[in-house]
Amino acid sequence: MERYNVRIYPAALRDLGAVVEELNSLPPAEALRCFDLLTEQCRSLALMPERCPRPRDLALRARGCRYLRVDSCLVLYLISGGEVQILRILRAGAGWDALF
Repeated sequence: MERYNVRIYPAALRDLGAVVEELNSLPPAEALRCFDLLTEQCRSLALMPERCPRPRDLALRARGCRYLRVDSCLVLYLISGGEVQILRILRAGAGWDALF
């Protein structure tokens, strides 16, 4: 089975920081569980990243984007060669239009 390198782009790191700030309002054990799940699922994209769907948004679909839903977050990424490029990490319900 092919293994991909997972690369997190700077915008996704900023998004992750915003998610962490939101998680800080939760009880510590719950916040840690959510953060661990999110990072574990992002790492899981190293194997079979094609398993996740493409967004319905035509512009993102045309770019080849896919997304992974993790609790109340969406991880938007591309597969390029042997690399998974995590572009953004958004709270569910955020509009795609403000992404780029």
